[in-house]
Amino acid sequence: MSVWQVWLRRLCIVMIVWAVLELAFGVVFWTVGSLVEGARIAGVELRSIAASVGSTALVSAAFNLVIGMLGIRGARNPYKISLFFWITLADAVLTAWAMASNISSGIIDVTGIVSGLFIIALAVCTWQVRGQTGYFDEHP
Repeated sequence: MSVWQVWLRRLCIVMIVWAVLELAFGVVFWTVGSLVEGARIAGVELRSIAASVGSTALVSAAFNLVIGMLGIRGARNPYKISLFFWITLADAVLTAWAMASNISSGIIDVTGIVSGLFIIALAVCTWQVRGQTGYFDEHP
């Protein structure tokens, strides 16, 4: 495996670990929502807040888990990186655009910047791994 494949694999493992943490977070919120009845925060029932946060975390965890597994598969075999390549490239472009828009508006979101840099690092590694297949030689 090349250096780019190793780093892509490591970043995807971080993504999978994050997905597992999100999964645990979602299950905790889902459980709290089903156990607590009648409690209200700012006029909204705690059960509905917990269900909303929990379901969002579970969907995000499932998405990140699938994307992480696709990345590991592509790092292992660069010829199978196409789907991960296009997902990561689109995500990196949209994330960079959002970061630039926020910064030009004077909004400094530290978590957004960290997340954006992670996605951009994934895209760079993916681009390099995809280049190992000769894809860019055939498709200018």
